[in-house]
Amino acid sequence: MRSIIYIYVYVVMLALTGLILLPQKALAGEIKGSIKAQGLRSPANIVVYLTKAPATDLDLSSAKFVLDQRNLEFLPHVLPIPVGSTIVFPNNDQVDHNVFSMSRTKKFNLGSYKPGESKTVVFDKPGIVELRCDVHAEMAAYILIMKSPYYAVTNKKGNFQIPDENYLQQVGLKDLPDLAPGKYAIKTWHQKLKSQKKSITVPENGDVTVQLKLKRGVPSVLYK
Repeated sequence: MRSIIYIYVYVVMLALTGLILLPQKALAGEIKGSIKAQGLRSPANIVVYLTKAPATDLDLSSAKFVLDQRNLEFLPHVLPIPVGSTIVFPNNDQVDHNVFSMSRTKKFNLGSYKPGESKTVVFDKPGIVELRCDVHAEMAAYILIMKSPYYAVTNKKGNFQIPDENYLQQVGLKDLPDLAPGKYAIKTWHQKLKSQKKSITVPENGDVTVQLKLKRGVPSVLYK
């Protein structure tokens, strides 16, 4: 009996020093997928996100979210951000611009400002914000304030990946941990497409692949 206790203590000491790796909870991987969109020239700018995501201690202090004004356009057209983030609105055009929102999620009016100037806004509530410019009525963009950073935006081919490592590096966020094995629900948003919600299961080993087909219509709210 005494020898068994000695062996147990020895194994514990090795584990504490890192010489033996004890089994840990598996972290699976990523959600990868593609979307086909009815009636659109390109399936780009579709936001895909987890409706209920794992809690993360996300440090937003180094994040750099920019929504540019250039050639009489807001760029990018759709910008999802984690709640609590700050967006910089530079005017890199040749004319004056004004950025404002009448959305319930965040109402603001930055007033008219000249080329080379920039202004900032903090978005502290989840939801959707539609941007406009009262100088140029044709300009519009959408900000999606997300409850978690587990989201992605489709590229021109309709492909997406959650977590999106390239996006995280681009905006200066730390890498997110892969999703733990289990059941999740993903949802889509695009201003001209009906939102779709789909249940998925992330396996213990490897990634999960999703294919979606979206129809034209009015999108639903981000969260209920």
